[in-house]
Amino acid sequence: MDKKDRFKDKKSGFQKKEGHRADGFYKKDSFKNSAPKKEFFIGKEETETEIENETEKKERHGEYRKIPKARKNVEMKICGIHSCKMVFDKRPQDIIRVYITEENIKDFNKILKYCVDKKLAYRVITNEEIMKVSESNHHEGVCFLIKKNPTQNYEDYLKDQKQNAKVSCVVALENVQNPHNLGAIMRVCANFGVQAILVSHTDSAVSGAAYRTAEGGAEYIKIITTDNFEKAVRAFRSHDYKVLATSSHTGKSIYEENLPPKMLVIFGSEGNGITASLMQAGDKTVKIPSTGNVESLNIACAASVVLAEHWRGNKK
Repeated sequence: MDKKDRFKDKKSGFQKKEGHRADGFYKKDSFKNSAPKKEFFIGKEETETEIENETEKKERHGEYRKIPKARKNVEMKICGIHSCKMVFDKRPQDIIRVYITEENIKDFNKILKYCVDKKLAYRVITNEEIMKVSESNHHEGVCFLIKKNPTQNYEDYLKDQKQNAKVSCVVALENVQNPHNLGAIMRVCANFGVQAILVSHTDSAVSGAAYRTAEGGAEYIKIITTDNFEKAVRAFRSHDYKVLATSSHTGKSIYEENLPPKMLVIFGSEGNGITASLMQAGDKTVKIPSTGNVESLNIACAASVVLAEHWRGNKK
């Protein structure tokens, strides 16, 4: 087989650079000491023999490889088509490795070309394999290993903000730890122009599940942290933010309030709500009027109602 043909993607048609394995893993010397070889093409294998046994191959390609503890603070795996594409659009330089199924090759052609150009590892694998790589049943046929977006202390965040900003909304989440709720809230926040989400240091880890649920929205939201919510509330107030606490049973209806342009709005966990001390730290307490047929809304649903009302009243 001609070398030029050997390194051509049968599906997407782009050329491999010399020295690239056809599954995307860069290797300077092409398997010099191997026995009868198996050539790897995107989505297609050309010969009958294998270069190594199945377990060794899977370990080398990362199927069984977990992120080392020392790297967990700076690296993470994400999956889902929209989430992965948004990371590529916003910060391609933070992509470390790509896993993809054959069915998604055409849809991710641009990203695979980027991997080839930047000598980034990628591999085309089966649905069963990508399930093990991503550690999720909801991978949608793609998984990225990426660098984490760094969090920021609330004090540094406020220093970076323009003092004359007329409209700014930040969401504070007290004791909200469910990654699916966090992901859904990030999606809502991105939709309604929220700049940041304030969480405690212990709840600051945005997991792969949260990323997938956010459907790309996580790339638009800054995660800021605090050790003390009451202290953070005072700091936001000193920067001209009005602080609204939310409740399922007390306070004024949000439809009877003019939600302020600069607003820090606090949501608590579905089980316990906001703690009494943090409720008292707010300028106002608001609620979403309802029939009362159910005790409360899911926190992401409640955030949707409040943030949509803020957007409606303050959009440019």
